Amino acid sequence: MEFYWSKADRPSQIGLRARRAFTLVELLVVIAIIGVMVGLLLPAVQAAREAARRMQCSNNLKQMGLASLNYESTYKCLPPGPLDGDPKAISTAGAPAPAGYSYANGSTCCRAATRTGWSAQYRILPYLEQQQVYDLGRDDPPYWPNRANNAGEDDVARQLVPTYYCPSRRPPRAYSGFGRTDYAGNAGFFQGPPDSTINFIPAAPLGAPSVAIRTRANGGLSPGGRGGAIIWFGAFDKRALSDVRDGTSNSIIFAEKALPSDWHGTDGGDNERWNNAGWDECVVRWHFPPKADSQTPPIRGSGATATNWPRYFGAAHPGGLNAVFVDGSVRTFAFSIDALTWMNLCVVDDNRVIDESKL
Repeated sequence: MEFYWSKADRPSQIGLRARRAFTLVELLVVIAIIGVMVGLLLPAVQAAREAARRMQCSNNLKQMGLASLNYESTYKCLPPGPLDGDPKAISTAGAPAPAGYSYANGSTCCRAATRTGWSAQYRILPYLEQQQVYDLGRDDPPYWPNRANNAGEDDVARQLVPTYYCPSRRPPRAYSGFGRTDYAGNAGFFQGPPDSTINFIPAAPLGAPSVAIRTRANGGLSPGGRGGAIIWFGAFDKRALSDVRDGTSNSIIFAEKALPSDWHGTDGGDNERWNNAGWDECVVRWHFPPKADSQTPPIRGSGATATNWPRYFGAAHPGGLNAVFVDGSVRTFAFSIDALTWMNLCVVDDNRVIDESKL
């Protein structure tokens, strides 16, 4: 049996087309739903990206830790830190230059005369597959006052080493032509204030009366055991693995440094080149509790261009920072870590037991 639609009964083509379109209300509902979904997904996407950046940062420190162990295998000591001037500084005429090693009064600053006193970050370059950058340095005489590009320091400083930049803070970049580092060596216990803005010294055991920064007391193998894994090289001391009496898995060698967000390249802890800053907050930090970048004071005093020198570790990550230990392991610590526990992780030679429950 066959059925035929009469013209009157045939469905209206106009009606069908009308029913296929969305009404304005339906469009608004769909847009609202999409907006809600984006709002829900965006934090998750951002969190995933930050997790990836934190992992890359952790890997950077891992490579630095392993490079330091390879350095130790070659030289039988951990990579020493930098110094200012040179204990054997000379004038261009070859005469002794005492101004190049006046450490007690702090007048010798703010770079080494030759690569003997460059940073630990420079010393480990061959073990980071950066031999070509390391070879740009030369063993020129330790002239003082410093001569431009002596020992090739400018040539080295222009090289941007990706391993030394935390991706959560910034990509590899130069400031006035020279690179920086987001990772500082652990210099142990500091006798003096935490930075130039906080002009008070914490009560013992977290603080001690000020002494000159470029001395064994603030970074060397001082009596009593207050040193870090990276030591001041002004007395040509060495830090052997056997000196790390607290255990290589309980002693930090490098960690992220605190840096105010809007002062990259100009803050007192970031205004010097990565290879030759001298014994300076740009490449070393001390035992004070770590801070987030957002909590790091950018200036001191009332001058808009006044500089602050933060002496504590920190990071651009939300919630915490990464640190690599002498044994090459990397851990993440909250900014709220117990201050005494953090101090014990920074001081590597005092035989203090780490309270694992406070990590």
